[in-house]
Amino acid sequence: MPTIAIVEGVRVVIYHKDHVPPHLHVFFGGKEALVSIATGEVLHGTLPRPKMRAVQRWLENNRDQVAYIWDEIQAGRYDGGMI
Repeated sequence: MPTIAIVEGVRVVIYHKDHVPPHLHVFFGGKEALVSIATGEVLHGTLPRPKMRAVQRWLENNRDQVAYIWDEIQAGRYDGGMI
């Protein structure tokens, strides 16, 4: 489960061989949420509102790169590293 970023203390993760739609797992303060890469919509779970907004802004600015990393992780080709 590669951590691809840390955004204002929120850990952003993509799991290997995860289900569609493409999404991020975000963790903060013992909470977890799933966020759609395509839309930034919260699919499941919750984080404090300011932290979720920070993740959504970050995703908006990095969406193409995040979508590419999703594909690479699912194909088993991702070498790691953070955005």
